[in-house]
Amino acid sequence: MSAQPQRFENAWKNVAFTPDRVVTPAGIDEVVDLVNAARTEGRRLKAYGGRHSMNHVFRTADTLVDLRKLNGVLSVDRNAGTVEVEAGLTIGDAIEAFEPEGLAFPSLGSWHTQSIAGAIATSTHGSSLFYGSLSELVNAVEVVRADGAVVRYEAEDDTLKALRAHLGLLGLVTKVELTLTPSFWLACRVESLPDTEGFERIVETARAHEYANLLWLPYLEESAIRVLDRVDATERNAASIALEAQFREPSVFRHRLQDIGVFALGHVNVRRPRLMGGYYNRQVRAAFYDDDGVVDRSYRVFLYDQYREPTENHRLRMIMNVEYAVDVARLAELLHAMKRLVAEWRQRGVYLNYPRVHVRFAPASDRTLVGLNADRDTAYVGIYIVGSIRHRTQIPLAEAIEDLFVAFDGRPHWGKYRYRTTRSFEGTYPNWARFEAVRQAMDPDGMFADGSAMFTDLNRFERTPWGAILRSLFDRDEYQPIRQWRSAGG
Repeated sequence: MSAQPQRFENAWKNVAFTPDRVVTPAGIDEVVDLVNAARTEGRRLKAYGGRHSMNHVFRTADTLVDLRKLNGVLSVDRNAGTVEVEAGLTIGDAIEAFEPEGLAFPSLGSWHTQSIAGAIATSTHGSSLFYGSLSELVNAVEVVRADGAVVRYEAEDDTLKALRAHLGLLGLVTKVELTLTPSFWLACRVESLPDTEGFERIVETARAHEYANLLWLPYLEESAIRVLDRVDATERNAASIALEAQFREPSVFRHRLQDIGVFALGHVNVRRPRLMGGYYNRQVRAAFYDDDGVVDRSYRVFLYDQYREPTENHRLRMIMNVEYAVDVARLAELLHAMKRLVAEWRQRGVYLNYPRVHVRFAPASDRTLVGLNADRDTAYVGIYIVGSIRHRTQIPLAEAIEDLFVAFDGRPHWGKYRYRTTRSFEGTYPNWARFEAVRQAMDPDGMFADGSAMFTDLNRFERTPWGAILRSLFDRDEYQPIRQWRSAGG
């Protein structure tokens, strides 16, 4: 088990810190030894998986625990649709393991490099009012508690409900049992319509189709509704193959040139938004439409960012998300209020530096205590920022939008970026006190808490990080290779 200090950075490059040490246990016995030693020495522990959180949820000045070696598939029951995996298994590796078994995730977010334990920790979700977050697929959790005990929780009580969206505060999760669904194929269709019409139609559409989401382009006054429907198919269609080729075939050099172009366009847009706003919006729209007409296996269609991954995480376009979960019943009212707010700021010459608002969905659930969709049908409403571009002029607008989210009883996404540090969101969770009671019982001395709030002192991108950007131009590791799927169908 390694234990050396090193500077640590999340995948989005907005959080960097140097823990006292990083340890990589190779098995459950090493995890137990680590916890027992930490208790004796008075140390704190924080686990991480794919590093996809945009805030301080896994930050620590003490011991960071890398669970990547706990990545095994322990059991598969095809008839029951249940699987048991180690906590460090990534979503992508899980897809490849279970597709040949005829099993699939019923819904997914955008990134396959998240670990299973990390994805459930922050209530990671896709977009469906029929299927909830990944947390709700969990039947049982094995965890090493602060007292060193290895305990499996499977009774449907507050402890399991807390562990399903655990925020890294309850122990070191080592195994998870999930219920999956039979494999299936999806067809993607994107429809464009006036923005206010989209505001009124999207919830009805989301209730009529298993998978639906909304893109609002505020400076074009346009909405795009993306619907995914199941189809009886056995082969990927030409649109899917062409989309993959579009991103797989260019060289690293060409990707870099494209990113430099996007970086330059973003800077021009910030300086001359009245001139460039429409053009910039149309570029954003083109990216949303690029999988229109695709027919493919469900996981490929869910992971629509898998082909864009080589560029999304480059320092030239550090795209982050401020996302709040609100009651579906108030979504249209919220979007209309956002439209008025954005228009008011536009009159002052202040524009969003990445002009898109994304809306996704999840049904109400009683399977978690602090999952984002606990106890109410939920719409996730998100704005985006480009951290590689000087962001100072946009900050007041972004703060005003976040204040609006809070006014609508929004719950900030546990894995996303945030400007406001108020804890008022706790009042939107009817079971917050029950979660705190479980946390106190499992970790009374705060071994898994680092003493700081996850949304405090985040980088606000008030200036362009020129030095880091210039260095990144000569770093080939800035680009992650597009995943070569090994499961059936390529």
